Amino acid sequence: MTKLQPLKDIQVLLVEDEPDMVVLLTYLLEDKGAAVTVTTTALEALRVLHEECPQILVCNLRLPDLDGRELLKQVRQAPATRIRQLPAIAVTSYSREYSEAAAFKAGFDYFLTKPIEPEPLVEAILQLLPSDLKRR
Repeated sequence: MTKLQPLKDIQVLLVEDEPDMVVLLTYLLEDKGAAVTVTTTALEALRVLHEECPQILVCNLRLPDLDGRELLKQVRQAPATRIRQLPAIAVTSYSREYSEAAAFKAGFDYFLTKPIEPEPLVEAILQLLPSDLKRR
């Protein structure tokens, strides 16, 4: 793993409905080496989780169909262990409406508020990945 691409070959599922944030976060993650799959709804994310094998979930808490916390509730109850145990990062620009404590209670492993800076996001992902994925 190079210093310039600390997320090389990491599969990220980004669930974000704000077009500008999709562009920004996709660019940020891909620039660090990640392969990003984007969905704009929670229901689409659930479908993708069953079809692909992302290694981390980055999810906006406010989505047009299901709330991000409801999405994660369904993820944590999935029959497949790889889905149920997927590390998940909550992101929001509504920090008054969605608290860090509520995100953790919903099952998220990390909480970031928008605007998101590259370093904290990359650090959060690296912190949550199993050690065998970090040694690539």
